[in-house]
Amino acid sequence: MARRVTCRICKKKGDTDTFFRVTDDKGKNKYYCSQKEYDNYNKEIENRYNLMKYIAEDILDYQDGQIVPPVLVKRISELRRFYEYEVIKKCFEICKEDIQYWMGAKNFTNEYGMISYIMKIVEGNMNDTYNKWKFQQNQQQRQEVSGVDVEIINEVPTKNITVKADNGILDFLDEDDL
Repeated sequence: MARRVTCRICKKKGDTDTFFRVTDDKGKNKYYCSQKEYDNYNKEIENRYNLMKYIAEDILDYQDGQIVPPVLVKRISELRRFYEYEVIKKCFEICKEDIQYWMGAKNFTNEYGMISYIMKIVEGNMNDTYNKWKFQQNQQQRQEVSGVDVEIINEVPTKNITVKADNGILDFLDEDDL
C-alpha cells in the first residue's frame, strides 16, 4: 500500500509508488515528482554554486572562506528570475576585464558601492549575452534534431589543380601553321 508523500521541490502531493525516491546520507527517504525534476534541481544547485564560486574567486579575488556580500546574492537572485545561472556566469566571464579594471581604477568606500557598480556593468551586458546564449542553444537543438554533423559540413575538400603552361597563341596553331 502506497503512502502519501510530498515533492521536495514543487510541493505536489503524490504517493510512494509514483514518485521518485532518493535516500540521503542519514538514511531518510526524500521524494520528488520525477527523476528528471530531481536531476534538474541538482543541476540548478550546481550551476548556482559554480557561479558564486567564480564570482568570489575569479572576479572579487576573495580567499577561501570569505563571505560573499549579501547584496550580491540578492542581485544575482533578481537576475535569476529571468536568466539562467549559466547565462549570468557567461556574462561575468565576458565582463571580467572591465570589472577588474574598474575595481582597480575607482576608489570604492564600501563593498555595497563596489557590488552595485559591478552589477550595473553585468546588467548592461546581460541581454547581449542572453541573445548569444539563446542562439547557441537553438543551434545545438537544430543540430541534434537534424542529425547533421557540423564537422563534415565545415570540412573543405581540397582538389589538386594542375596548371598547364600558357603558351599564348601557340596553343591554337597547328604544326602546319608554324
